[in-house]
Amino acid sequence: MSKSGVTSCHLLKRYIILLADFFTNSSAILNSLKSLIASIRNRGQHLIGQPDDLSLQTRIYHFVCITTIAVMFYVLIFSAIQQMVYYALITLLLIPLQIFLLYISRFRNRTALSMKVYILLIHGFFVISYRLSAGIAGSTLLSFSIVFFLSLAIVPRKEYVLLTLLNLGTVAGLLLAEYDSPAFVLTHYADRAEHFIDIASTYAVTIILMLSGLGYIIKNYTTEKENAEARASILDELHEEKARLISIISHDYHTPLANLQHALYIMDTHELSPSELKIFTGEMRKSVVNTQSLLTNLLEITKTENGLYSFDMVTSFSVWEAMSETLDVYSDIARSNGQRIEVSIPEKLHINANQHLYTTVIRNLINNAVKYAGSGASVRFSYQYQEGYHVFQVADNGPGIPEKVQQEILQSWNQSARNVSRSGAIGLPLSKQYAAALRGDLLFETGPGGTTFFLKIPAAAPE
Repeated sequence: MSKSGVTSCHLLKRYIILLADFFTNSSAILNSLKSLIASIRNRGQHLIGQPDDLSLQTRIYHFVCITTIAVMFYVLIFSAIQQMVYYALITLLLIPLQIFLLYISRFRNRTALSMKVYILLIHGFFVISYRLSAGIAGSTLLSFSIVFFLSLAIVPRKEYVLLTLLNLGTVAGLLLAEYDSPAFVLTHYADRAEHFIDIASTYAVTIILMLSGLGYIIKNYTTEKENAEARASILDELHEEKARLISIISHDYHTPLANLQHALYIMDTHELSPSELKIFTGEMRKSVVNTQSLLTNLLEITKTENGLYSFDMVTSFSVWEAMSETLDVYSDIARSNGQRIEVSIPEKLHINANQHLYTTVIRNLINNAVKYAGSGASVRFSYQYQEGYHVFQVADNGPGIPEKVQQEILQSWNQSARNVSRSGAIGLPLSKQYAAALRGDLLFETGPGGTTFFLKIPAAAPE
């Protein structure tokens, strides 16, 4: 290869390296700019306030304050360049005052006072500006329009008339003062160029302020509207859930009460043999237990949603002792149905958990198994330790859960204890919620051979 060819290759290589360095540095600079912009945006949002903490009107006022401070810095620089010394000094004095007004509103909750002082201050500032900036020939009259717009955006509707009178009265007073005494205006433009620059820059600032102000108001109004629609939708859903819950309660209470009424009527009007009386007594006991279970679950939901239970209360307790009363009650009911309950729990089993939550979940699972397994079925309450979890099983050999009912149960589990289904009533959604509060989970398997529910609770070691 010739010497010129080597030189060309060398130059090309250096060019590629320089180009790569340029794009690498450009990417780093771009990322730095993005980070800076994001940081400024976050700090600005912090100064304005969050929608959950402050009203829209208050946030608009904070935005107006920040915008006013930015404009004052621009006016300070412009006045210094144009050698408008008095104008620059006044602006320099007003900037800290404007920052203080933002501070007392944002961090001292004195928004109403801050707004009133702001409106008087900004009008006073432009009264002085009118005298120092060529009067009617200058740009201050144009500035009064943006002052009116910004003030209109932050005051309550009932103060619109007062604000309008203040703005129009101030402008009218300035015009009359200059008309009667031209000497009222203290300074004039040095030349035609200075006049045009002042008018053009003021017009540009006015347009930018109107654009940013309207943009912020429209954006936040749209957000507030969407939030209101979302809240209305949630409220409609809650009303539907309430109606469905009332329907379920009415149905579930009507059935046992009707059974009790019928049994009492027969016992009152007929002579019953001991075997018949035993049957009726068993039916009445079952109706009472089912009604008590429904009422207990309703109270659980109410107390949970009102924060009356402490889910963090963890104790060490015996599973046998905690479940003995529940097992005795449902064993009697199972016998009257021709069913049997088998318990396979270690007698010395102790677990560390919230006992109230645990017993509520197991009670609901046993209640459902006895209620839906059918006559002659067996219900088994058992325990296993699996890979750091206590696993409690409530299984039956009944017909299983239909596919449609399974979907309803899963749907209620994905929402809340209030969003109940006809199939699972309120017991299973409540049990799912309590299983999560136990830092565990509730699962089920079902088929033609029966249904098994699994309650998994974290455990440090087998006990």
